[in-house]
Amino acid sequence: MQQQQMKTVYFIRHGVARHNIPDPNTGQMPNLFDERYTDPPLVQQGEMQACELGAKLQQMGLISDGMIRSSDAMDTDCNQKRPIDLVVCSPLMRCIQTALHIFPNFNSICCHGDVREAFGMHYPDRRSPLSQIKANFPNLTYHQQSLSSEDDIDWQPHKRETQVDVEKRVASFLAWLTEQPQESIVVVTHGVFIECALLKYFPQVLEFGKKRVYNCEVYVAHLAYDGNQHELNNVKQIA
Repeated sequence: MQQQQMKTVYFIRHGVARHNIPDPNTGQMPNLFDERYTDPPLVQQGEMQACELGAKLQQMGLISDGMIRSSDAMDTDCNQKRPIDLVVCSPLMRCIQTALHIFPNFNSICCHGDVREAFGMHYPDRRSPLSQIKANFPNLTYHQQSLSSEDDIDWQPHKRETQVDVEKRVASFLAWLTEQPQESIVVVTHGVFIECALLKYFPQVLEFGKKRVYNCEVYVAHLAYDGNQHELNNVKQIA
């Protein structure tokens, strides 16, 4: 039997994007079935949220002088200092922008399709063509297996992922994380993805579904694994 190993994972929801706020002309919330809201960017409020979160993480000792320092990232439970050595983000515009605003000088940001929002029906959750994303963000790395097609073939206009579907992606992604050499990881993702992950493995942190995850909130968890199974435990909200 393999000895249990541990990683520290920080889940961050993206900042406020164009589809998260009322239309300035009508005062109505955007119609998520409107193709004009495909893969929307952050609004100014969301950019400010991300920059402020970066400053807050710096104050907490996770980021210093605009760079990650291996002696400054701290495990909040064990008081053992660990470096943040990997940042993973969803391929949707709002998450990439959030990650870059929080970690403007970090040189190891990986775009991974498994941490995208629940997809289908809602146009804000349809990703842009892959070539366009890579042209706009050439300095990211891209997980080839989860981002293998130019167009978003997973998104369908008449069918949306269920909670069980998202939980399967969560499990697949966490299994991938256990295979990576890094031990302290930031995941910039979406509200439904984080909620599905926490409700599956540590539901009490969200009061068993009564609590939602809001823009630029941060949850830290221990990812425990032994080669055969994995779980998230000791989950806390830290921002």
